[in-house]
Amino acid sequence: MRDMRVRVRRIGPAIGMLLVWMVWIVPVVQAAEPVKIGYVDAQKVLDNTKAGKKSKESVEEFLKSRQKIIDLDESEIKQLQDDLARQAAVLSPDARREKEESLQRKGMDYQRRAGEMNKEVQVKKREVLDKFNKDLESIVKKVAERAGYSFVIDRNAEGGVLLYAKESFDLTEEVVKEFEKISP
Repeated sequence: MRDMRVRVRRIGPAIGMLLVWMVWIVPVVQAAEPVKIGYVDAQKVLDNTKAGKKSKESVEEFLKSRQKIIDLDESEIKQLQDDLARQAAVLSPDARREKEESLQRKGMDYQRRAGEMNKEVQVKKREVLDKFNKDLESIVKKVAERAGYSFVIDRNAEGGVLLYAKESFDLTEEVVKEFEKISP
């Protein structure tokens, strides 16, 4: 939560300067060219396009494959715990200690592997979303240039960039349609 406040503090002055620039400077410098601002709901584009759904499915499949590995490790640890609990009364102190140490090593290996798997999933997610975002930027640019927009803002960007916008400035549906034209 603190990180978000720090980002908002950093972004806030930049947004203020951008708005001042758009309201005062741009119309004076380019009086002949009106400033037109639109916005896109990038999350809605991700959710409502074939490319977006394919991106999300790719991440989900990768996550499931990694989860299966983690689940196997968990069941192995559970089996070792059950074996130790059943045999505890009949094991010699040395054998019991050895089984406990083996279980402890397996637990530490499990935690290490789970952390690695989590990192792999995050990297995969970032890769897939970066590719989607590049495609999104390209299509937003195409739609914006065709419709004469000077600026297009992501409605869902971190830091609350857009607090209010008229529906008439929403380019999301146009971007979704354009995305669908290029999706296989």
